[in-house]
This record gives sequence, structure tokens and C-alpha cells, in this order.
Amino acid sequence: MVKIGVVVQRYGEDVVGGAETLARDVAEKLNAAEFDVTVFTTTAKDYITWENHYDTGETILKGVIIKRFSVDILRDIDKFNDLSGRFFDKNIIEKEITEDEWIDIQGPVSTDLINTIKSEQENFDIFIFFTYLYYTTVKTLRILKKPSVLFPTAHEEPPINMGIMKEVFMKPKALFFLTGSEMDLVEKKFSPPGKMVLARTGVDVKRDTDENAFRRNYLIVSPFILYAGRIEKGKGLEMLFDAYRQLRNSSVVDLVLMGKKLMDIPEIDGIKYVGYVSEEDKISAFKGAVCSVQPSPLESLSITTLESFTQETPVLVNSNCRVLMEHVEASGGGLSFSNVEEFIKNFNVLYRNKIKSERMGKRGFDYVNEFYSWDIVIKRISNQIRELLDLG
Repeated sequence: MVKIGVVVQRYGEDVVGGAETLARDVAEKLNAAEFDVTVFTTTAKDYITWENHYDTGETILKGVIIKRFSVDILRDIDKFNDLSGRFFDKNIIEKEITEDEWIDIQGPVSTDLINTIKSEQENFDIFIFFTYLYYTTVKTLRILKKPSVLFPTAHEEPPINMGIMKEVFMKPKALFFLTGSEMDLVEKKFSPPGKMVLARTGVDVKRDTDENAFRRNYLIVSPFILYAGRIEKGKGLEMLFDAYRQLRNSSVVDLVLMGKKLMDIPEIDGIKYVGYVSEEDKISAFKGAVCSVQPSPLESLSITTLESFTQETPVLVNSNCRVLMEHVEASGGGLSFSNVEEFIKNFNVLYRNKIKSERMGKRGFDYVNEFYSWDIVIKRISNQIRELLDLG
């Protein structure tokens, strides 16, 4: 049986994050596909501080062995953001810290994790790393002698342009990408020698969803736009709020915000913040929305866009994000905007033309069903791993 080591910064059933959810899904589904999977991760649950939350040691979740190691240094996010702003400022020539030091401050630093992988790597056939950005990937790849695969989850952002990242992208035997846009970006920046695979990711396609369950549970009466994701600066929400403020002058429609709140939400009549909700309520919300919106200019996948498609609900996306535009253009499942006026115009197309909206939703569903069903994705990943190990 092929033994796989998975390396990811956080891992757990209650860990929220795109790369972390992807790592858990892939680990569990490969383990169920007759691979022997062990996860190497930290005891952190919160990516803001990397505070130790879980116990160190070995546990099992859904058949997958998890080895957790303590985080050596906690992160002060305000100081980190301030330091990063100066570090990536192109006008500042003399840097306060080196790139390696930035990776240490980014974290999560866990020397026990690295030392354990260094000593135990001969027990594994191959290692899979999730996301290029963190200490656990950058520093562990350096000491690894066994074959490796990297899911970069890359997009255009300042850290990807650091010189240190060249070795990260040159080391793996293969790079698995979630979208064609991501693959093109990495090819252009690094021309990596490893095999480049459009692996994608999977989503659960749930039918027969009760679209009114979310409305009942959260007392939502009006038609609504849905934003699901972290509510923080950098996600394009400021433009969304401006657009919604103007939209309310002509349309009785709510804006539902779902996810962790890391920024102030303006007091605009019609905005409904619901925080975290159950998986059932989330899917019901996607089903019942006029459309879902993804205003972020920087996304490596946008699982919420795909989840919207599973419920045949069209999307409105930021046209400055290549990944989001790839989903919309390849599927025909939504429209895009680059400013407030375009948002209002294209929302009204979806809101006032039900036939067109339903047609887009169906196209989005067909797109997800064809390219992002888990059966297809795991078969592709499994075959690629066996091929990399010359197992036929």
C-alpha cells in the first residue's frame, strides 16, 4: 500500500480555511481509496495567532492518522501586517528582515514537526503539501528527500514574488493545481521542472435542497444576495457595501453575510450578518439566494462559487480576479463586475430576468458536475500519484 504523508499548517474537522479543507478532503478520500495517509500538522486552530489549541501527539479522524506538533512562536497579527506592509513596499530598499525571517514570522513555526518528518520520511513513499505560503511548506520541503507533490493554491499576491519561493516551486516532483489560471500563473513565474497537473478539487453536489430552511431559521423574508466567506479587508467587501447601499434605493433585497467577521460591517438597512451556520443552512442559503457574490480580487479557487453552482444559483464575481473569471467564462454560470455601476447593472439582469438567471444556474451546475465531482477528482489524483511513483 502506498504511504502518503500530508503536510499542512492546520488540520481538523472544525478548522475553517480553503487550503485546510482541501487538505482534509483529499486526505480522507485518498485514505478511503486504499492509500495509507498520515497528516503532519500543528496544534493550531486559529490562523491569526497560531495559538496552540489541540493536544500534541497522534489521533485518528475518519481513518486518517493525524500527528500534531506544537507551535513554537505565536503571531501578533497587527505587528505582522504592519511589518509585511513595509517588507513588501517596493519603495523601501533596505529591508528590516530577510525573506527567511518573514517566513518564520508568517509561521506557523514548529521545529518538532520538521524534525519528525526529517527522521520519519523514509517510512513514506511520497509527501503532499498544501499551499505554498507557510513555514510548514517552505521549511519542510528543504529537508525532504522523498518525492513530493505541492498543491500551491497560488494567486497573484506579494509573497509569491519573493526569491525564496523559487525553490518552493522547483522542488516538488509534481504540482497539482485547482484551476487553469493558477497553473498558468505558476508556469509563467517559475517554469517549474515538476509535472504540472490540473487536478482541481471536488465539491459535494447535493440535490433536493430545501431552499426555505435557511430563511425559516434566520427569519429572512426578502429576496437576498449571499456572500459566504471571511469578512475581512482585502476581500473586496468595501466595493460590495458601496454597491449594495445604492442598490437599496431601487430594489428591496437583503445582503446576507455568512462567515467569520474580521472587519466592521457598515450599518446599512438590509444587511444581515448570520456568522457561522450549519452545512445544511449554508447549502439552503445558496439554493435560496438570487445570486451569490464573490467580490475578492485575489482567489486561488473560490469554493463558494462552486458551491453556488451546485445549487444552480448564478454568481456575481470580481472581473479583476482571473480564477473567478475562469469559472464564469468556462461555465456561463454568472456575470462579473469591476465597479459599483457594473454590479448594480448585472445584479438587475439576474434579479429581473428569471429565465436567464435559471439558465445560468443550470450551466454552473453542469460545469461543477463535469469537472469538480469528487469521484472524478480523486481518480485523477490517485492515478497521478501512482504514475509519479512508477506504479502504473
